[in-house]
Amino acid sequence: MLLLVTIFITYIILQNTEEPIRTIRRFAGTFGYLTVFLAIVTSEYMAKMKKISGLPFMTAHHNLARIGLLLILIHPLTFILQGRGIGIFSPISPTNVFIGLAGRPAFYLFFLAAGIALYRKKYKNWRKVHYLSYLAFLLVTLHALMLGDDFELAIMRILAIAMAITVIVIFIHKRSASGRKRK
Repeated sequence: MLLLVTIFITYIILQNTEEPIRTIRRFAGTFGYLTVFLAIVTSEYMAKMKKISGLPFMTAHHNLARIGLLLILIHPLTFILQGRGIGIFSPISPTNVFIGLAGRPAFYLFFLAAGIALYRKKYKNWRKVHYLSYLAFLLVTLHALMLGDDFELAIMRILAIAMAITVIVIFIHKRSASGRKRK
């Protein structure tokens, strides 16, 4: 199934390849989004992830997260290469523009969530900060739906909404499961 989704998304991106930098931006944004989604999903299916990848869960999960973060970083860098300036990295924007530019604060939330995971042995409550990746994913979904060229297609919008719902369900399940463990 994942292979089919990957082929389909690649096909969509390659339908409109007028500028190489723009194609790279679309590829990095869309596949960064998909890879972060997979990293979130793997946290719900640890045993299955080990069977599928043949790697320990943490290795597979962190590899997906690293690839996703790299692609997420490449996405705004392509704007800088086109001369749009470093303002693209500003997470602050007027409220009415914020939702469309929700990818900006999400960028920092993803890196904060990943950074705290690196130091999880130092911080007892690291997981609470790491949960920001779920919020960041939802912000990126808004960003993709409002500004993403490839998300103008109905099938891509449906896929993005289904992925967002999946992330919400996983978050609720994890939070309710962690609440039961503490009691």
